[in-house]
Amino acid sequence: MNTLDINTIAFQYLLRNNNSEESSTETLKYDPAQQIKTQKSLLFHLYDLEEEAEDILA
Repeated sequence: MNTLDINTIAFQYLLRNNNSEESSTETLKYDPAQQIKTQKSLLFHLYDLEEEAEDILA
């Protein structure tokens, strides 16, 4: 069995087991403002960790 056959079987399996209701309820909407807020909070968290490390090593 070659790779194409395995991929075809996997694709058919996914099509058979796909529930559109489940996928639509689990789909997340992209919100750029929330993404930026999350990135900033992560950045501030990294700064806090850096300060803690400096305090420990000092």
